[in-house]
Amino acid sequence: MNSFLLPARAATRARFSFEVFPARSGAAALALGHAVQHLSAADPDFISVTYGANGSNRDASLDLVAYLRDHTDALPLAHLTTVGETPDAVRAAIHAIMDAGVHDFLALRGDPPRGLDERDGRVAGSMSSWELVRLISQARAERPPLTSVGRTAVAAYPNGHPLSRSRAEDVDWLVAKQEAGANLAITQLFFRAEEYLSFVEDARAAGLTIPVLPGLMPVSTSAQLRKVASLAGRPAPVELARALDAEGGYAPELGVEHTVSLARELLDGGAPSVHLYTFNRHEQVLAVLRELGLLTPDPV
Repeated sequence: MNSFLLPARAATRARFSFEVFPARSGAAALALGHAVQHLSAADPDFISVTYGANGSNRDASLDLVAYLRDHTDALPLAHLTTVGETPDAVRAAIHAIMDAGVHDFLALRGDPPRGLDERDGRVAGSMSSWELVRLISQARAERPPLTSVGRTAVAAYPNGHPLSRSRAEDVDWLVAKQEAGANLAITQLFFRAEEYLSFVEDARAAGLTIPVLPGLMPVSTSAQLRKVASLAGRPAPVELARALDAEGGYAPELGVEHTVSLARELLDGGAPSVHLYTFNRHEQVLAVLRELGLLTPDPV
């Protein structure tokens, strides 16, 4: 395990990180501020901040990254996307984030903006995530020594990228991003431990050496479960779907229970950490970590 990427204490117990997204209203911003204070107090490895397609919430994303930097003890990790953007615009975004004092990134191509698809020239001609990783490395080299060190995370797809033709293609693409400078991978959502474990095994056999963090989300509602299933590209567990429906479509404790069970299997199988998609709430993800015995101290 790379000691730069994960603190030394990770050798004795598993670690964790979180993802949040910019608020879309004043009330949501207040709730998010409350949530990130609790998330930061849990002492995560980092908190990543999403970034909309075609920079649709670029300013709000940068504001949230700056808030994490200035008002919490958490390390912010800024998402970057390229879809619909020119290389010059992407480079300017990288420099703006660095100028804000943040040097850790999640490099993504991103989803097409609403109303566009892969047939549109503005989408098809976008830089790939591999090219973005190289661009981040170049931007760091342009501003040494302060930016010479930092995480460059990339996405991994245990159940396949929507545009991929095979697992071998997904694995080769991930190894190529490692060779371009990526030093951490975070997976898309999935429901079953074997999906992650078999993917990582295949990637290691192909030469991948960077940590691969499993991305997990404790759902609270039937609607969230359907959304996760769409992102995972796999049907939701029948038992969980039925249990949520039986509770009227809202039962956070069931999502926590499923995520705890999945996380235990992943950590027992060798996952170095867990990355929790928070949906801008702290209660469920902290409940998961509490059940796993990973909160020391417990912020709530």
